Amino acid sequence: MITIVFAPPRTGKTCFITHAACEAAFDRQRNRAMQNELSNKIVNGFDKIQTIPSHCIAANYDITMRKFGYSPRLSRRINPYKLGFKNLFVETHFSIPYEFYCITEAQKYFNSRMALYYPDWQSRFFEQHGHNYLDFWLDTQRPMLIDPNIRDLAGFIEIVKLDIKYDLLGQPCRLQWTIRHIPNSQLFDRYMSSGQQDKHCYIEEIVTADYNVFKCYDSRSCKPKFYDGHMDKDIDYAVAEPTEDSLEGYVKFLQKFDDELPDNFYMKRSERNKNDIQKKAA
Repeated sequence: MITIVFAPPRTGKTCFITHAACEAAFDRQRNRAMQNELSNKIVNGFDKIQTIPSHCIAANYDITMRKFGYSPRLSRRINPYKLGFKNLFVETHFSIPYEFYCITEAQKYFNSRMALYYPDWQSRFFEQHGHNYLDFWLDTQRPMLIDPNIRDLAGFIEIVKLDIKYDLLGQPCRLQWTIRHIPNSQLFDRYMSSGQQDKHCYIEEIVTADYNVFKCYDSRSCKPKFYDGHMDKDIDYAVAEPTEDSLEGYVKFLQKFDDELPDNFYMKRSERNKNDIQKKAA
């Protein structure tokens, strides 16, 4: 199953898929099926496998799954670009049977704007994921940002709202999502064409977590990206007028605070990657 979870920013998308991961991490039947199949593979020639995992959760961010009476379980960290079948270009992850993938900001990895160049070895992997009993939960602000090859195979969950209850210490103790479950891409297209009003396209449900899901992951893991490249700089406050009356002062002012299109803003991805490599080498 591929499930695309969508909603505006700060409405609990990553929190929701983290809750789904916590539920699956302690699914005894699923974990046992995974362990039995890996054990069989070891007997039949996979002799490099050293450890059989205790659970099936993999994610592109760190999750600590918790359940009363159990030790915490840590997710397997994966790079979504490396999901797929063996190929000549990218060394792919070993995808174990029954694996449960949680991918946040999924539009970064499955970018619909790059659909023309989407690799066959990953497209086929998603098309055949059910043969290895895999599940994918992808969160994004808008499903149309996800590659159409994946979107056509998916079901959808729209988060309508998130209600949070707090304990006496002011900590979240109960989360309740109101969601709309849309089973397939055909109904999703119809739902969006109706301005998200067609009630025949979805089933509205309530999902509840009676614990603080926010403690299971770092909701601010993307924050360092905003400061990359600025550690050795002061904040560039713009001033109303140049500090020098000379022509040179006006030129410096315009160069520093000009809001015209910068050079190299629009570039092909191949050119941008090439420039990045050259800068790192320098």
